[in-house]
Amino acid sequence: MTDRLFAGLKPDGLDELAEDGYRRRRSADLARAFATPRVRRRSRRPFLLVASAAAAGLAAATVVVASGETPAPRTPSPAVAAAPVTARSFLLAAASTALREPAESGRYWYVRERTFAKVHHVPGDYTAKLNALRKAQKDKEAGLKGAPERLAAAEKEFEKKVTELKTGGVPELPYAAFSADTRETWRPMKAGETGRSVSNQDVEVTFGSPQDEADWRAAGSPELAEKKPKTYDDGTERVLSIDNPSLNLHNLADLPTGEDALRRRLDDLWKRSPNSADTDKAGYLWQTAVDLMTAPLKPGTRSALFRVLADQPAVTLEGRTSDALGRTGVALSTPAAHELTVRLVVDERSAGLLQYELAEKGKLLLRVALEDMGWSDELGRRPAG
Repeated sequence: MTDRLFAGLKPDGLDELAEDGYRRRRSADLARAFATPRVRRRSRRPFLLVASAAAAGLAAATVVVASGETPAPRTPSPAVAAAPVTARSFLLAAASTALREPAESGRYWYVRERTFAKVHHVPGDYTAKLNALRKAQKDKEAGLKGAPERLAAAEKEFEKKVTELKTGGVPELPYAAFSADTRETWRPMKAGETGRSVSNQDVEVTFGSPQDEADWRAAGSPELAEKKPKTYDDGTERVLSIDNPSLNLHNLADLPTGEDALRRRLDDLWKRSPNSADTDKAGYLWQTAVDLMTAPLKPGTRSALFRVLADQPAVTLEGRTSDALGRTGVALSTPAAHELTVRLVVDERSAGLLQYELAEKGKLLLRVALEDMGWSDELGRRPAG
């Protein structure tokens, strides 16, 4: 499965991928929640997602964590007495809220996200091995000039070795360590303009236990995360995701605003996806929904998307929960192929996506908290408000 391959990618090799796609598939086997300051999220408009009787039925839920570690105690959202609503009714209410949102526009679409991940290896070890492979390949190519068939075979073998390195060529750390970092992106709406990404911000490294930290020190205290922010300006047009190479920020406005029409379009996109042979339709739909929820959709399209999701089977309403940044939202989860589970945390007032997760057999592979999204008219400037 393609997503499994992405889950095994090592961070230092991710520059070889489309920048906007890699974090959605990066492995993040968390052992505990990180203590992160509460960040204010701009709400587009304060419409309640559910009527008062329905809202009263949302029960408190806990944040999913992986690896069996016990997270720091959280004060749960207060439970209330009314009967719980269903996942379908919540998603339909979200559709109504999304439809009332005003249509906005700007020069750049801005996203600020915080990713939480288990550190699987010392980053420098991977980089050294990758550089050695590249040097060996360069030397081999120099000796194969004039032999195109042998050169093509050598390139194929090189790609195979890089994939093997990314998916297990560096040994796992013998101790439990975890990282968190923030990334900001400005994507231009006009073709040909320069966009920007700023990564490795507010990097934190923690350990699963005092013994894990002691083992790290005994190993020479290697650097487990690059802490210097990176700024990257690029004019290349970015696709929405690796699953949908035909979609980008410039043609999202062409997506249908009607439920049936959008369902048909998503079915067609799934059939044409380069990963459709390895991804079940349900998994594709929910992953694409995350991609679309973090993009500048028209209110009608966003509303139709919620209605399409409301018709999907096996969606569980988990109730109110706190995301990794301490914000309260409503958690929804659904199973996908290969024993995967997709989990979303949605703001019940604005229908905005607060956080998304991907878990395999109950262990978290990925957690990304959306700190802010919106329009900016200047490269490098965050949205007002």
